[in-house]
Amino acid sequence: MFLILKSIFKVWHHLSSDWLNWADQLAPAAQKINRHLIDALDLPALARAADGRQLVMLDLASGVGEPAFGIARILAGEDELGLHGHVIASDIVPGMCAGLAERAGAEGIGNLSVVAADMEKLPFDEGSMDAISCRFGVMFCHDPDAALHDASRVLRTGGRAAFMLWAPLIDNPLFAAMDTVLGNILGTGFANAGLDLFGFADQASATARMARAGFGDITITTHNPAGRIPERAAFWKPQMEMLFGPQLRKASDTERGAIDAAMFEVLRPYVTDGYFQVPIFFHVLAGVKG
Repeated sequence: MFLILKSIFKVWHHLSSDWLNWADQLAPAAQKINRHLIDALDLPALARAADGRQLVMLDLASGVGEPAFGIARILAGEDELGLHGHVIASDIVPGMCAGLAERAGAEGIGNLSVVAADMEKLPFDEGSMDAISCRFGVMFCHDPDAALHDASRVLRTGGRAAFMLWAPLIDNPLFAAMDTVLGNILGTGFANAGLDLFGFADQASATARMARAGFGDITITTHNPAGRIPERAAFWKPQMEMLFGPQLRKASDTERGAIDAAMFEVLRPYVTDGYFQVPIFFHVLAGVKG
């Protein structure tokens, strides 16, 4: 078990600089998709149930800030909802946490604290959280079911948890192209890199796992945000570097050029009127602590 956890930590430790490199540039796009996750938490309903008490919100696998930053702004009463509370942003990698804390300070987010934490064994008391969010994180745990169970443990009765998860690989051609191209040129892919993006892709299985962890009123919704990107833009680079940064740093200039050329070719069928329109699909899985 220790060696497996050490391996998971190593994967994300070596990716932390890549995430920080892209954090500010990707933040606007992240905020657009985060609304689906935040809506599933139904923060106004939780605030009404709290009866004047400030909400305490936990974000798991926070990476370099989203959706923790967006939720913190909502709980700072900065919009028409007038909600108030505190967000705890957590990640297993101290390097991610350090970068996250620095970015939060630079953006003046005062109602957010940062804790280095393994989501399979959270350092929080039972029933201490009103809500939990996790965007594209739980599938990377050694034992995702243990993470779901511990999320349930630290939630108050009536608290809500929401997890954003990738839909099947077949519905996400960007990732399929990435896996194929990197396999052909660098001899690596998601499996070799220790990355299981699609462990919750099956809706029935994902819902059953949530139920076994002690959640009720479970919902799962699938989202397909539209996007148009100029056909000359190598738009895959952020995602590719945030998943395969160490392998790409070892690649030669020739190999990197070949990767871009191959990605353009594989994704060319998704170009319409001079723009890439590559579909992405993800689920939002949510439930209530009974």
